[in-house]
Amino acid sequence: MPKPKIILVSRCSWTLYNFRAGMMRALKQAGYTVLGGGSGGDGFEPKISALGVTFTHLPIKKKGMNPLADLKLFYRLWRWYRSERPDIVHHFTIKPVIYGSLAARLTGVPKIINTVTGLGYVFTGDNVTVFRAAVRQMFRAGIKCADFTFFQNSDDRQYLIGGSSWWQKTDVLPGSGVDCQHFKPAYKPSADDKATVTFLLVARMLKDKGIYQFVEAARTMRRISPRARFQLLGGRDERNPNVIPSRDLERWQKDGILEWLGVVEDVRPVLAEADVVVLPSYYREGIPRSLLEAAAMSKPIITTDCIGCRETVDHQKTGLLIPPKDVTALIQAMQWMLDHPRQLPIMGEAGRHKIEREFDEDIVIDRVLKEYKRQDDFTTKAELNSL
Repeated sequence: MPKPKIILVSRCSWTLYNFRAGMMRALKQAGYTVLGGGSGGDGFEPKISALGVTFTHLPIKKKGMNPLADLKLFYRLWRWYRSERPDIVHHFTIKPVIYGSLAARLTGVPKIINTVTGLGYVFTGDNVTVFRAAVRQMFRAGIKCADFTFFQNSDDRQYLIGGSSWWQKTDVLPGSGVDCQHFKPAYKPSADDKATVTFLLVARMLKDKGIYQFVEAARTMRRISPRARFQLLGGRDERNPNVIPSRDLERWQKDGILEWLGVVEDVRPVLAEADVVVLPSYYREGIPRSLLEAAAMSKPIITTDCIGCRETVDHQKTGLLIPPKDVTALIQAMQWMLDHPRQLPIMGEAGRHKIEREFDEDIVIDRVLKEYKRQDDFTTKAELNSL
């Protein structure tokens, strides 16, 4: 009997590889034929191919909603699904969930799975706009077309489908999970009252990741505590309207406030040298992968009490939660870390245990595979062809 065929669609090859490589390996091991899709050109297509997964370039525009561009994406997905005749399609990120679900339903894909990885900048902030309302309805339409939808936090689930009759077709996953064998504890020598403490922020260089709040806190901390050191790790995405200007990053470095490390192939050596990982985000996150990786490496965390971020921290046990956009609270949290150096490895160890218990990648993969294999009215194309 032919192997069941599954198509995984994400925003781009970078997100598909960095967040779903473990899943692609598991699917190959389970006997699936696996295809991947997303926008290309970011250099990760060869990495996906090395997993034995064929990658297809899709016209996914990352910036905003353009009716003509989105119609082109829908048509491309519809043609692809009709040509490949997959048994399962699984969509990640906003546009694949919206347009891919509808295309899959119209082409008769037997099983449609979605993962809502966060609602993004459109839903960041409190202002309700016509555009946001329209995107919410489009999201709901995509989810309604699916056989099952995973969310990465309960707030997004409630916001999009609370009270609907298809609530039972959804569940909450602990983010995309983290490979706890790849991200292992990396303890630095025990800190003392005179040691330098490095605060590291790992994220795309976007305003709503709290970059400016981090810089303002760093500027103050550099004046009152020369032991504090600050680093930014992550790239700039010019297609995102909230990207940090290059001139700001260059000025901060010139002024000696922080170091911008840019993009690295492997974040583990940088995480290993950090004492505290900070993410003062007010972005509508799913579950920030950077915080899961940091905690898996036994790093205490400072982050905001916001959707997606708060799930990663047990306050005062594995790290500290602060209000969003509150620079004073961020400074106080950083100062606490400086004043309690011997608590840092204790918090880090508790964070590692939390990740193993709640966010290990195997937990996510096992739950998704169970949904793929759940029969209901699902019959694979391979089974249909054998009749």
